[in-house]
Amino acid sequence: MDTFRDKAGEPIGTDIDNWVASFTRMESGSSELPPHHPNCLGCGPENPNGHFLSVRRDGDGVVAHHQFDQRHVGAPGIAHGGAVATVIDDLFGFLLYSVGELAVTRRLELEYLAPALLDTPYILRAAVRSRDGRKLDLTSTMEDAEGRTVITATALFIVVEVEHFLQSQRNSRA
Repeated sequence: MDTFRDKAGEPIGTDIDNWVASFTRMESGSSELPPHHPNCLGCGPENPNGHFLSVRRDGDGVVAHHQFDQRHVGAPGIAHGGAVATVIDDLFGFLLYSVGELAVTRRLELEYLAPALLDTPYILRAAVRSRDGRKLDLTSTMEDAEGRTVITATALFIVVEVEHFLQSQRNSRA
């Protein structure tokens, strides 16, 4: 595997190096997509407070099955809106495997059409609607087992270089 380098030509750290490498355009040989990284709040298998989202390709988009549990409670029996937004945002992040570039959320809009209930299976789908330069226009739905749409979402992601993340890390340590 090639080592990614920052703008000064210095190798970047192993954790971020592996993370960046994972977003190199993945061809559709396997439908199951890997977690963004082990501690990702949305999909990380090692994050005890996470959602453990498991996502696979679905044509040009992605699909996931998810159930919110007691860790995600807002009102009794209902998933917290922020937990729902986390899952949708992470689902959008899985589209980056097919785009083949890093990107960040600029705007995330959710329309809650019905409560997202705890311990209820949902099907989530996301796709890229369009791309204009660095701007990715994304769309998503979350449906219950009867096919009723519970959540619709749109997002604007902006394609960035790895330096965006490295600079953020440097700024947080200053």
